[in-house]
This record gives sequence, C-alpha cells and structure tokens, in this order.
Amino acid sequence: MSGRALIVIDVQNEYFPGGAWALPHAERALPAILALMEKARGRGDAVVVIQHVAPEGSPVFARGSPGVLLHGALPAGKGDPLFEKRHPSSFQGTGLGAFLTQQRIEALDLCGFMTQMCCDTTAREAYAAGFAVRMFSDAMAARDLVYEGQTVPHEMVHRASLATLARFAKVIPSKDA
Repeated sequence: MSGRALIVIDVQNEYFPGGAWALPHAERALPAILALMEKARGRGDAVVVIQHVAPEGSPVFARGSPGVLLHGALPAGKGDPLFEKRHPSSFQGTGLGAFLTQQRIEALDLCGFMTQMCCDTTAREAYAAGFAVRMFSDAMAARDLVYEGQTVPHEMVHRASLATLARFAKVIPSKDA
C-alpha cells in the first residue's frame, strides 16, 4: 500500500434522483468517482469510504432509510474501510485519523458530496493535520444555497468552494489523478 488514500465522501442515495437532497450534478460526478476508485486501487492506494448517518429523528440520512445507503454503483465487496460519520468532517468521531496513521498515509485524495460541506470540512482538517490534499473538481457536487434571501446556484457554490479550497488542497480534474 502506498502513502496515499482516496477518501470517498458520502456517495449515498440521498444525493441522487429520488433522494431528499438530490444534487443537480451528482450523476455527472459519479463516473469520475468510480474512475478514481479504480485508479487508486490500480496504484495500490487505500480506498476509504465515508458514510453519513444522521442522528435519530433526522429527515435525511436516517439510519435504515434508502437515502442513507451507499449508491449501488460503488464497488461492493472490495474490503474498503468504511467509516460512519455524524458530522461534516470525515475525521470527527470516526477513527479515520487513526486508520491513516496506522497505514502510514501522508497524502489524501478527496471526492464525493457535498463540495461546500463535507468535502470542504474534510479537506481543511486534513490540511491542518499535515496531509497533502488533492481534490477532484469533477468528482464532487454542490447544492443551491440561499443567502440573504437570494439563491446562490449550485455551480457557483461548487466553483467558489473549490477556489477557496485551493489554498489548502491541489484542485484538479480526475483525469489528472
């Protein structure tokens, strides 16, 4: 195993058509995510899957709901470590940090959902912990946000988030992985 890991964040049914928080570009990002997983495995990198599970009573990502399940296109049975999280960070309360230390991982590749929330938080925490971080612009998606009564379109949220994150991570297309 190399000193790099691909962290696949929250690729769950809730973000796809039929889910409560369907993202406009989730389906467009999925092929890039799957290609990154294949490339990482081919290089011998660890592939780590993160799954968000909300506290009891939440209308989204509820334990036992169809939306909380990982998307069916993710390769099953590969033995990838799976960490369940309850917060935007893939590190907070998950054991991810200990796993990465144990595996001597020094660099992280991030993909998944949502660009402006869980991917952002994970990237910043990884950077603060000393990891070299890469983020793949076409393997993430954002949602529209409302600020001061105005809707900020998902594409603008995605781009602005990645522009800010370029301070903490190398932001590149998945073809450059």
